Amino acid sequence: MDVLQILNTIFTGFTVIVAIIAVILAFKIGQKQNEINNRLLSLQDYVAISFIPDSRNGVIKLLNTGKSNLYLWGFDWSFNSANNNYHYEKARLISAGTNDSSYYWIPLPKNIDKISTTTNFDIKLYLEDDYGNKWVSEGGGEANPIKIMSDEKEVPAAAITIWSYKTYKDKWSF
Repeated sequence: MDVLQILNTIFTGFTVIVAIIAVILAFKIGQKQNEINNRLLSLQDYVAISFIPDSRNGVIKLLNTGKSNLYLWGFDWSFNSANNNYHYEKARLISAGTNDSSYYWIPLPKNIDKISTTTNFDIKLYLEDDYGNKWVSEGGGEANPIKIMSDEKEVPAAAITIWSYKTYKDKWSF
């Protein structure tokens, strides 16, 4: 074997090693890219609801801060729940958007203005997205008894603080 054949053999072996390393690196980069793509897809289609009290109108605004249209099929309050749970025959649209117009409202629980002590409560929303996935959004809050002036009379009312806990996929049914 002459020197040229030895150099050719070494070069061929080196080329094979580099090719194997390139294949392994390409595989690893592909895996990482799939991870990134899956994460971007989940961010693109996330579902999120924010609860905003509007005591002046006696409602809670449900602000759709996600990227998909949502359909509200009903909600349950833990406060005096027999009179405050609503399940709709036809869903209410909460459109996707980035401004204050992408909301729907629900009434405050009945008789919440009749409380005499600070009262904690929970709320569950039953939602569906454009793709037929069912979601539950949970929130909670606190009602504090206050007095307000109405027609120059002091009447009972409640100061509401409300927050969102979490939104998750669930196979709910009514």
